[in-house]
Amino acid sequence: MVTLSLTLLAATSHAADAEPLFRTAIREYIEANMPWTPGSVRVDFLSKEQESIPQDKDLILRVEPAGNQDFIGDMVFLVKSFKGGNLLKTESVRTRIEVLRDVVTAARGLPAGTVLTESDVRTVHRWVRRIHPNSLASMEATSGKRLTRPVASGAEILATMLKEIPLVRKGKMVKMVFDNGPMQIVTVGLSEEDGVAGNIVRVKNITSNKIIYARVLSESLVGIGF
Repeated sequence: MVTLSLTLLAATSHAADAEPLFRTAIREYIEANMPWTPGSVRVDFLSKEQESIPQDKDLILRVEPAGNQDFIGDMVFLVKSFKGGNLLKTESVRTRIEVLRDVVTAARGLPAGTVLTESDVRTVHRWVRRIHPNSLASMEATSGKRLTRPVASGAEILATMLKEIPLVRKGKMVKMVFDNGPMQIVTVGLSEEDGVAGNIVRVKNITSNKIIYARVLSESLVGIGF
């Protein structure tokens, strides 16, 4: 569960070159509440007015997020300073959070229409301020798919750039497998539409001339009762 505030007690002594308390408080708040793997985040402090937060051994700092709470990109925190139970001041601190992620990219310039293989893509580590909603989780997500647009070398490959390749084509013959457990029947049919793996497609049984709905299992193979 994400905690909306975190209270930290100031240490009794600090070296002259130690990080200001408010920065330590914000870093610890981020690490305690972020969804990212420990060690995969870096934080830059953008505000100039932060130094007005005092360095006091009796100071209690409470950190709260303001606005965006995604823990990536530009994020504002409110740092409230308490002493003796009294609120001294509230400071707004602007930060920029970057996350180290695996990004699926083109291993070289790839033209539109390329059917991707393992040699066409690679995974690289990148510091990012934003995660695209169509980012791919792994290289495996590209396997056997066709690019709908050209991609430059090193550019990220997104899910919207990929298209499944039909394993069954309209007007082409397919093998039909009927399986109800103890009995399996294999015959041939004519596909009435294109279909990718897992699709339900209309297939005409050549023997009976009836239309049957079947699931695409692999190239030119459909299953009934699967």
